[in-house]
Amino acid sequence: MNVRSLLRALRFDGLWWRKFAYLGSVYGPEWWKRYSPPWIAAIIFVCVRRNRRGAIANMRRVLGSRGWLRDHWHGLKVFIGFAHCMNEALECLSPRPQPMVVDRPANDPIQAIIEQGRGVVLVTCHFGNWDVAARTLARYGRPFNLVMAREINETTADYVRAAREAAGMHVLLSDSSVYGPFNMLRALRRNEIVALQLDRPIGGDGARPVEFFGAPALFQSGAIRLARLAGTPIFPVFVARRGPRDYRIVIGTEHRVGRTASNDEMDGILASIVAEFEELVREYPDQWFQFAPFWPADDSAGGHVVTSARAGGDAQRPVARAR
Repeated sequence: MNVRSLLRALRFDGLWWRKFAYLGSVYGPEWWKRYSPPWIAAIIFVCVRRNRRGAIANMRRVLGSRGWLRDHWHGLKVFIGFAHCMNEALECLSPRPQPMVVDRPANDPIQAIIEQGRGVVLVTCHFGNWDVAARTLARYGRPFNLVMAREINETTADYVRAAREAAGMHVLLSDSSVYGPFNMLRALRRNEIVALQLDRPIGGDGARPVEFFGAPALFQSGAIRLARLAGTPIFPVFVARRGPRDYRIVIGTEHRVGRTASNDEMDGILASIVAEFEELVREYPDQWFQFAPFWPADDSAGGHVVTSARAGGDAQRPVARAR
């Protein structure tokens, strides 16, 4: 390992800290697992200025500006929520998982689609504990393909991928090659599950502006196009943390994308999914784990929210629409 790689491994999001977190999450005493995440989150919140500003700016959009102290508290709660979910995800994916409550809907429409042999596209966002949900959904008895972008800190890439694949997931890198979409399409035609995340816009034609908390934000539409090509239904799936090792899986509205669906029709489906996601973020604001300004207007303003009559938690619920 060269000096540059060593320095990246020692960063707060690097391999060394990930392994340290794994040891604490899997082999640490229960009091450590329960009470250390908020303190670790607070240290990172203080030290990592860029991520701190991003979380605060996003929470101002979601909850409205409440003054410097409360705005920073809301941003800190995002870090704390992430630390708890990370702790329990590492434990869940380890050889020593602890009993966990995962509340699934009584009527599971995804199971019915799988039994029809058609494959299914699941979409989610960086919300709650997706690793817990993915391991649970892998129990449908069909191969589960998790589409991910590369890790920001490449020193953790192989480590994270190996942990997820050991838990029964097949990781597909969205930017690994030009053949990535074909691999996803083939998986669906083999009656497999393909899960993608919408809230990491990477530019290009797939990034679409959708109204979200009263202002346009970019979401990826690739999952909608994939469902159209494969002729498979698409479901939003989110997982919310209700307490220590206690989760709730939320399965949203089923969408069918016609083979001849226009761009406007696909944008409408994306907007409908984003509207459902907005409702969930309103219920669990500190579980949306975005650490960079999500709205283009906030990013260009250096993380400071450009307020409007409709922005914030006191605003009326916006009508989500694609533009």
